[in-house]
Amino acid sequence: MQAKKFLIFVFSCFVFIAGGVGAVNYVVDPLWTFSHSNNLNNIQKGFDERQQKTNYTTYENLENYDGILLGSSRTTFIAENNFVNMNIYNYASSSMFPYEYKGYIDYFKQKINKPLKYIIIGSDFFGTNTPNFKQIKFEQPSFYIENSNEYFYRYKSLFSIDTLKFSLTNVKNSFFGAEQYYDRRNIKYHIKVSENERLQRYTKNLVRHTNDLCGEKYVWNNDFIKIHETIKKENQTSNFVIFTSPVTADLLVSIIKNAKRWQEYEKWLRELVNVFGEVHHFMTINSVTKNLDNYPDDDHYYPHVAKLLAHKISGAVNSDIPKDFGILVTKENIDKHLKNLRQQIQAYDLNTTLKN
Repeated sequence: MQAKKFLIFVFSCFVFIAGGVGAVNYVVDPLWTFSHSNNLNNIQKGFDERQQKTNYTTYENLENYDGILLGSSRTTFIAENNFVNMNIYNYASSSMFPYEYKGYIDYFKQKINKPLKYIIIGSDFFGTNTPNFKQIKFEQPSFYIENSNEYFYRYKSLFSIDTLKFSLTNVKNSFFGAEQYYDRRNIKYHIKVSENERLQRYTKNLVRHTNDLCGEKYVWNNDFIKIHETIKKENQTSNFVIFTSPVTADLLVSIIKNAKRWQEYEKWLRELVNVFGEVHHFMTINSVTKNLDNYPDDDHYYPHVAKLLAHKISGAVNSDIPKDFGILVTKENIDKHLKNLRQQIQAYDLNTTLKN
């Protein structure tokens, strides 16, 4: 009799604990497998953007979307509703490489069950480097897609202790806030960091990002152009909108002068123009990229800059967009543009900027 009571007690404890874990994970939903919104899940940590956004794609109603946005963490800060007369899903994720584009494009088309009217790509220069798959910590798109479509995936995840850890982090963030976070509409926010914090990140990352492109660490990816040609060929009815990320002017100049990558930078822009006809070029020296108040570090821009970018490429009327922010580069003007830009880079005193 005692043994039976003990087993009942143990089973009751298990059910209670499992039920509690499941309840918390359901309410907070850090993996984005449900669609409810409440005060405890409106500040979401983007801890695994590829999986979270694939889950969202799998379980949400996507019928209103007519386009997709791809790119790295820089592109994640572009709010979907900033594109005028477009219904774009932001599928961008941290450190996304071009070889990942096709998998997510194909899956998104499958889920909305119609061709994409728009395919927008935020192209980063680092994406021209040959990927070192031994160092890349992210899986292929098929990994995340298979996870999302696994039987009972979203219900099994409710009882995961790992999921609970992120749920509790989101609960904490709901009370105390977070530096950067997503809301339940897949929109990412970033609060302004202190000047001391910005300077520390800027100095450290400017050196790191430059070193990553120096010497033998950088090898031009011969598949870069093939990847984009394939995407265009397989989506002939889609309107492609290609833009380059507006990293700080300091980082651009450091990449060219210190990493000595002008030849590859020029090749990158020319090949994108050759494939797509035109590129909205923001990775230049302009009033936005020279103003370090627009950045929490050397390469990530704040959401207010992302809004200007989205308005610029979607043709919105916005008097806040500086005239020199974003140049539409075509086959007709690319030679003149590159000549002018190289002269600007050569005249740019990076050492003076760093001292300030």
